[in-house]
Amino acid sequence: MTDQSDSTAREQRPGGTRAHTVPKFYLKGFTAPASSNSGDPFIWIGRVKTGEIRRRAPKNVSLARGFYDGQGGFVEPDATIEAHLARIESAASRAIRKFATEPVGAAFVIPPEIGRFMAWQAARTPGWMKLEEEWVNDLLLQGEAKVLEPPPPGIEKISSRQRSMCVENPKTGERREVSDEDELRAFRNQGWRWVLHRQDHLELLHLQAWYFQVRHFPRLSWARLTAPDDGAFITSDRGVSWLVDGYADSPPAALRNPKAQLVAPLTKTVALVGRHGIHPLNVTPREVNRFIAFAASEWVVGPSFEVVRQALDDRSDPRQ
Repeated sequence: MTDQSDSTAREQRPGGTRAHTVPKFYLKGFTAPASSNSGDPFIWIGRVKTGEIRRRAPKNVSLARGFYDGQGGFVEPDATIEAHLARIESAASRAIRKFATEPVGAAFVIPPEIGRFMAWQAARTPGWMKLEEEWVNDLLLQGEAKVLEPPPPGIEKISSRQRSMCVENPKTGERREVSDEDELRAFRNQGWRWVLHRQDHLELLHLQAWYFQVRHFPRLSWARLTAPDDGAFITSDRGVSWLVDGYADSPPAALRNPKAQLVAPLTKTVALVGRHGIHPLNVTPREVNRFIAFAASEWVVGPSFEVVRQALDDRSDPRQ
């Protein structure tokens, strides 16, 4: 298959498009060495909650139905987030392959195709969307939303779309539809929660990916890391992850914090680290992998059983 067909081939079945929440082309970059050139590539996937590690084909990891089915803020009625992601993945596949072969230590600028892919990947996963719903609910109760990021230029051009919003009583499970933000906030003050519809999630996904590209990523200094011959990077269901003062579940606006660090493995041999400051970065693949495992929501994957086991062990060991 070509990159384009690999990115756009989505299985249509009842219940919505069957899509990869973490792209298949990306997961292939973490396959076991012995399987990389075979007709049956595989990776090792470790479950965060149970510690179970199994061998799986990349095409069978991170599948969900209907996850990106929807317009997601596009003005054009026939545009979809799913089709948009396919184009981003196709361009990123070629760019990552080229970037990974460039000489180690060479000065670099992150190619726009990779930066765009990272921004959407940071905002598109199920674990992220779950956190996003928690954050928006918390913000409704705050008098001053200090964690919000100032809007970038151009936001005034975004069209406003009015539709009902769903609230739920956590004690009884009762749900209602409200028509405006004042009514939403009133229910929230009574303990009800805002339950995001799929279209809400997709519009927030589109907006947040834009913020990553124009606000969050540009303020960071980037270092490129290459794994030694006896090491490898892993990735996870939150392959673009950040820690702020030791917390992995901080809203993206916390990337303003001088202590914030962002890690984005691109393949099992190449990773990007974004942080404030330009002093030399001396970290090992094991430290990067612990970072990724610590921020993971459900699973991590890597090219060997041993590297995945080490990451899960380091994640649960407070002495590390």
